[in-house]
Amino acid sequence: MKKWMLPITLTVLLAACNTEENPELEEEGETEVSAPEGDDLDPTDPVEVEDAETVEIAELVEGNIEEGAPVKISGTVEELADSVAFPSFILSNGDQQVFIRNMSETAAEVGDSIQVEGIYDGNAEEDMPLISASVITVE
Repeated sequence: MKKWMLPITLTVLLAACNTEENPELEEEGETEVSAPEGDDLDPTDPVEVEDAETVEIAELVEGNIEEGAPVKISGTVEELADSVAFPSFILSNGDQQVFIRNMSETAAEVGDSIQVEGIYDGNAEEDMPLISASVITVE
């Protein structure tokens, strides 16, 4: 009888030790993004970039443009980035590059010549100028 009690006792003890609840894993999906409050520009709103100034990529790279300014630039899509929250790509003028966070519904492919209107958000992690684009026109 003692041989029979040992497995049952062991099972009850192990079950009692496992009272810790397993947290629910969050489902991957869309990330909720809220618009800036106050006088900040909203890069998801095309109206905010209607008066965007046309600038050269060199001006952004050199830091001659104020962060938060609406800008308009043109170039060629060099590389798509798919490991970030928003669809993104690198826009190039041949020598210099700008990281574009695509907040519009316009798809861009490598090799496309495009015009981007958006908000200059300073530098991205790669020390590359970052633009949150709300209007993208494929030329």
